[in-house]
Amino acid sequence: MLVGICEIIIYIPNSHSLKEKRNILTSYKLSLRKKYNISIAEIGSKNTWQKSIIGVSCISDNRQVIDQVMEKIISDTVNHPEIKLINYRVSIN
Repeated sequence: MLVGICEIIIYIPNSHSLKEKRNILTSYKLSLRKKYNISIAEIGSKNTWQKSIIGVSCISDNRQVIDQVMEKIISDTVNHPEIKLINYRVSIN
């Protein structure tokens, strides 16, 4: 069994309150969770209006599957209209 973990740092330019940020993040997290069957949560910068750190995990017995899922998640994040990707880090154990 392999576990893939991804830490994603994002910027939300159109957020002007924590309420707006949480609405955007809820939509983002739900769409990724449904599309890729992953675990996802906000793990940092919870009280900052325009920045967030997201944690994603994926389990598989095949490293290629985890790599593909993480690449697609990063691609979806880059293409999300309300989110700007700042940085990300993937590790597979």
